[in-house]
Amino acid sequence: MKTKLTAIVFTVFGLLAGVVFTAITINLSAGKMMIKEMKSPYDYEKTVETLVKRINSMPEWHVVTVYDMNKEVVEHGGEPIGKYSIIKYCSGKYASEMLRADDRKTMGAMMPKAFAVYEKADGQVYVATSNGMVMGKLFGGQTETLIEKVSLEVEEMLRFMNFKFSLF
Repeated sequence: MKTKLTAIVFTVFGLLAGVVFTAITINLSAGKMMIKEMKSPYDYEKTVETLVKRINSMPEWHVVTVYDMNKEVVEHGGEPIGKYSIIKYCSGKYASEMLRADDRKTMGAMMPKAFAVYEKADGQVYVATSNGMVMGKLFGGQTETLIEKVSLEVEEMLRFMNFKFSLF
């Protein structure tokens, strides 16, 4: 009887410890999983120029706008943040596939897609974007399928940096 009780206590304790450990791990790694940051092989201006050209050269994709975030921040009361651009881009084909269905209209809150290009204090230039592999898994179903298709094309846009999406 005592052995059975001990086994139950250890099982419950082990299960709770596993849940707590999993929650802590997810909390610590979620940010790194959702956003991918990669070093650019080019300086800031050439990185922005290269991304704009690559996006516009892809069939059915186009750059919507390029925001100079330093200018935006300073003009609206903030302190300078250095070289920082957000490149917004879209595909009419994928946007219509995503937004046609009523249950996916909320996805417009994450559209158009974006790259952030910025220079850190050490002079190195980075590109950041949302991780399509993880985002797709979060939504599942047809939304996941569409996000995976888009992710393959985004990888092509970023080929000059040897980039591939991953779950981790």
